[in-house]
Amino acid sequence: MDAAPLSDIRVLEFGHYIAGPFCSQILADQGADVIKVEPPEGDASRGTESLSYNDVYFHALNRNKRSVMIDLKSDAGQEALVRLLRSADVVVTNYAVGIPERLGFGYARARDVNPRLVYVHASGFGNDSPYAKRPAFDGIIQAMSGLVHLTGEPDGTPMQAGLFVPDHVTGLYAALAVMFGLSRRAATAEGSFTDLSMLDSMMSLLGPCLAEAVQLGASPMRVGSKVRRSYAGTYTAADGHVYLAPMTLRMWTALAGVLDAPELLPYFAAPAADTRLDHRDELDRVIEAWTGARPAAEVVARMGDVGVPCSPIFSVDVLAADPHVRHRRMVRSIPLESGVGEVIVPGSPLPVVDSAFAAGPPSIGQHTKEILGTAPDAASRPA
Repeated sequence: MDAAPLSDIRVLEFGHYIAGPFCSQILADQGADVIKVEPPEGDASRGTESLSYNDVYFHALNRNKRSVMIDLKSDAGQEALVRLLRSADVVVTNYAVGIPERLGFGYARARDVNPRLVYVHASGFGNDSPYAKRPAFDGIIQAMSGLVHLTGEPDGTPMQAGLFVPDHVTGLYAALAVMFGLSRRAATAEGSFTDLSMLDSMMSLLGPCLAEAVQLGASPMRVGSKVRRSYAGTYTAADGHVYLAPMTLRMWTALAGVLDAPELLPYFAAPAADTRLDHRDELDRVIEAWTGARPAAEVVARMGDVGVPCSPIFSVDVLAADPHVRHRRMVRSIPLESGVGEVIVPGSPLPVVDSAFAAGPPSIGQHTKEILGTAPDAASRPA
């Protein structure tokens, strides 16, 4: 990547755990100078470089940033905060509602210090919600957003997703909000405030499920590993599982040919005569009798030969070794703070600056003197 789109942008991150750090990590990947403003004890999600789960998660979300340690409960800390706010273009925080105001970096004060700030506050429910003061971790939002209700077997217990979906989706929306705010500032010379809710972010993904529930009066239900209202799902293979999606008439006809199962054809004889969903269980038994007698690789290959979408169900370790993933550089490494060893992290789906994976997370306050110096106006940008 020849140019760094955000190389002239300074971001102050008052963040912990996932949503805030993930947002500012995206901005850092595009060349922004991200300063992680931490209390003396550091980000609560910091690890110990022992390569435990918490350590590797922190590394994946906080690489290539700088750290300033400030005690915002002290007068000196408040003076340093004002200097940082004056030097910044963006503030990103995912602290709970009321905490930024309590610690002196709420939007009203930040705007008084620097009217051009693009300020994004991500929280569970937003600052003006009747639930504003409720604590909200990822699982709470999964539960409230319908995601848990829609996940799992029809007659089984509702299940959480295997990844922290609300945290990451909110982080993505926060990065979008920053970019929209910077675009607006370029046109108007004015800053902005985005009050971002994790629950709102997840509700934006509901799509037709919302209209189905509110307008049509039909509560969408979980369907296990199948796809609601489409003929696709997961099938057992001899050595694992495959995902098969013969959605169109052409694909269904090709599937019947590979299986040598002409009895499948009458259930989808024309685009306007698709009765497969009404007979899904019996049709699935025919398909699974064939897939279950063959290795997953053979099923995928045979379906690929006739243009029927099909894939193996990868575990994460198998995914990491996949040729596509390696070719697209979606498995990357960053150095440990000690300089001895490295941590594997996900790559970026976007073009990123060359330095994006060159440095791991900073230690607590590693860049305090470099950024703040000793003079009131010494909050300098990096060279």
